[in-house]
Amino acid sequence: MKIEDLKNAPQWLLDADTKNADVDIINTGEVIWHSGEWHSGEWRDGIWLGGSWHGGDWHNGQWYLGTWYGGTWHGGNWYNGLWVNGTWYGGNWVGGDWYNGLWVNGSWYDSTWDPTPDAPIDEDVILPLPF
Repeated sequence: MKIEDLKNAPQWLLDADTKNADVDIINTGEVIWHSGEWHSGEWRDGIWLGGSWHGGDWHNGQWYLGTWYGGTWHGGNWYNGLWVNGTWYGGNWVGGDWYNGLWVNGSWYDSTWDPTPDAPIDEDVILPLPF
C-alpha cells in the first residue's frame, strides 16, 4: 500500500523521502516495508522485507532483505541483504553480505565480509517472516 493511503501511519514514515513504497501497518502498529526506495528520513522500528535504502538514519527494527547503499544504522537486527556503504553504530548482524562501509560497534554473528561487490546478488531469497 502507498504510504499516503495508510491509516494511522507514524509521523516518521510520513516525513520520509521515499519512492514507490509498498508498506503495511499490522495490528500492533508496526510498519512492514515490502518494497520501494528509501532516500532520507528517520526509520523508527519496524520490519524491512525488501527494497533499497539510499540514505537516512535507521533506529531499530528488523532488516530481512534488500540493498543498503548508504546511511547510518543505529540499532536493530540485520538478517540478510546487501550492505554496499554506510556507517554501522550498533546492532546485531546475523547474515547477509557486507561490501563496504564503516563498522563502529555491534555484534557480528555470521556473514560475508567482501570488499569486492562484483559478485552476483540473489534478491529472490525467501526468508521466514516473524508474523
